[in-house]
Amino acid sequence: MIVGGAYEVNRVDTNNLIAEEIEELYLVDRCIVERYGFLKRFRGVSEYKDLFLSMFIGNDNDLFIIKNHSLTCGILSFMKSTDWSGKERYELSIRLCDLVISKHLIECLDRFVYKKLIEYNRFAIITYNNELEALMEKYSAAIDKKSNTYTLNKEDIDIDLLNKSINDYQIKNNDLDMIYTDIISEEYIEQYCQLFMETMKDMPDREEEGYVEYVINPEKQRKYNEANHETNNAHHCFMIFNKDNEMVAKSNVSVNNNDPRFPYQFMIGVKGQYRGRSLGKWLYATMYKKLLEDVVFEKVLVHHHPKNKPAIDISEWIGYEFSYLEVTHLVCN
Repeated sequence: MIVGGAYEVNRVDTNNLIAEEIEELYLVDRCIVERYGFLKRFRGVSEYKDLFLSMFIGNDNDLFIIKNHSLTCGILSFMKSTDWSGKERYELSIRLCDLVISKHLIECLDRFVYKKLIEYNRFAIITYNNELEALMEKYSAAIDKKSNTYTLNKEDIDIDLLNKSINDYQIKNNDLDMIYTDIISEEYIEQYCQLFMETMKDMPDREEEGYVEYVINPEKQRKYNEANHETNNAHHCFMIFNKDNEMVAKSNVSVNNNDPRFPYQFMIGVKGQYRGRSLGKWLYATMYKKLLEDVVFEKVLVHHHPKNKPAIDISEWIGYEFSYLEVTHLVCN
């Protein structure tokens, strides 16, 4: 137990939870989802138990709750994960119910973080909407990653805009061809990875003190292809080629076919010399028309660094709205 003022942090024994305790945790999770604007991934207590709580059973992951007297006011997840390079690390996610972050709550979290640093020496802390910025400054936390999360409701997608945009941009870029694939095959894999790494060099993420470069190569992409097949995930990818068969732009959407409610859009990229030709909007319009036609979904998710204005502008053009800011801090003893 970690105590700070009227607050205390207690580890949850996930192996021996009774039904009433699982129900309480589920209701707290729903409160947290509403507070931050997270996706409503769990459709009931059973899903919460099977998909979330199961991650803490029989492994090194730990779940903690923060209480103020008898009132649960936050959930802490301390889990083994990896950074962008694939290096293993622990990540502490702090999700709170309280709208007002009191001094005593900060004191309690401070003691908890300090205790974990004594135990593990180094780990990452994930916070939301800068609400724990003062605590992170105390630990001189380097920022690994900043990510604005945007969501797009299916009913907010304007099919007329998509059709008109596709037609207009096809005419405007008649020297280019767009190809769709549901796997990054050997025919495309080399160029796909090269374009991925080339466009990563322009990402604002690189400005962060704790930035770790994400590397994709054909070998790693082949493993992703295998993992997608094993987990029944679809990788919808649109690629644009010039007349020399050079890939000049691409977009990606991942869909879990077992639960397609929340597709995830990632890494749209355009070669520098082809920017300014509305290829991003052409890709977006084509991509979301494909989703509307082929996927039974509720809303789409995308992450952008807060300074990535070109990507944010295109997302807002198609109808995305800001949900929350997620920041990953690196702390060490």
